[in-house]
Amino acid sequence: MSPLPSGPRTARRSLLRGAAAAGFLATGAGALSGCSGGEANAATPSTPAYYPPAYDKLIDASRREKKLLIYSNTSQTNWQPVFDAFTDRYPWISDVRATNLGGSAVYERYYSENAGGASPVDLLVNNGGPLWGDYATRNVASDYRSPEKDHLPSWGEMLPGVWLMSTDPVVVLYNRKTLSPSQYPTGLKALADIVEAKPSRFRGRIGVYDPSNAYGYASNQGYTSMVPDGWDTFRRLLPFTRSDHSSGALVEKVVSGEYDYSINLSGGVVIPAAESSGGLLGWSYTEEGTVVMPRGISIVKTAPHPSTARLFLDFVLSANGQKAVADGGLVPYRPGVRQDATDSLQDMQRKLGADHVHVYRYERVPEEHQTAYLARWEKAAG
Repeated sequence: MSPLPSGPRTARRSLLRGAAAAGFLATGAGALSGCSGGEANAATPSTPAYYPPAYDKLIDASRREKKLLIYSNTSQTNWQPVFDAFTDRYPWISDVRATNLGGSAVYERYYSENAGGASPVDLLVNNGGPLWGDYATRNVASDYRSPEKDHLPSWGEMLPGVWLMSTDPVVVLYNRKTLSPSQYPTGLKALADIVEAKPSRFRGRIGVYDPSNAYGYASNQGYTSMVPDGWDTFRRLLPFTRSDHSSGALVEKVVSGEYDYSINLSGGVVIPAAESSGGLLGWSYTEEGTVVMPRGISIVKTAPHPSTARLFLDFVLSANGQKAVADGGLVPYRPGVRQDATDSLQDMQRKLGADHVHVYRYERVPEEHQTAYLARWEKAAG
């Protein structure tokens, strides 16, 4: 996605539009895929004892479908371990694909196709919280109840038919080469202290997600509403910021040194980028309160491969699926999942304190609430 022009002010636009137009037009190319050898006669894998006896019929039905299409805003790096593990388990599912769209385009593409009477998509995956709130009002989600439900936190199905794939922290990214170690932040309050000590040095050197973007609104509003003194901290920081509409732009500008910091980005993007940067990039949780942005997953009622879609959802929610989610750099939330690539939600709660980890809850954002938030933001930015 192309970033909006940099600057302290943000254009007022509906969260439910955002970057949809550009994403909608560009989404045909760049589909990610995971393919197995298509072993149609492979044995039926065993299932946990708590799965219903009829689950084998669901597995058998998937042999006739063999395909799966997902509209998502999730990268190939994140998806590949999940696809590999899923097709290893069900090797006759020979074609699993996911697009990497702009946030609102995930929904807008499906809504447009569905209104036309036919959509090829089976599941939607997205971390734009307010957009899930709107989705839930449209009666398009499958009412399938996963047998994994009772083994997840009570909010694992956050809205009817909208389940959680991961719980990714909102983090700070910084350039270790343009900063001295004393300027590495431990949170947004600490960052405000750093930049206020040298205002001419840091003015315009902090990137922030544009709050008119669905993810930008959720990550920023989550901090200002759930973290004590959140708005006071933002009032101190916003005069130093420039807004962008894309996580890619926010990361790239820290890499290039145009920004020293980018704030309130998804850990699913930032942490792999930092770990592969050869020491150039550093990242931090927000010690005064880290917002966790759930990545939702939902089967649509019109899914052309409903049995395979249900297998995929159940796999993603299972212990093995959550391990694969972690292997892709996203954050598992199912208790007791062994993982190596990143902290789990429970790890974050132990490190930061449970009262300093705030899970964002999906809800529909009325237009007047968004307008009021953007006006307050612009006033604080000056």
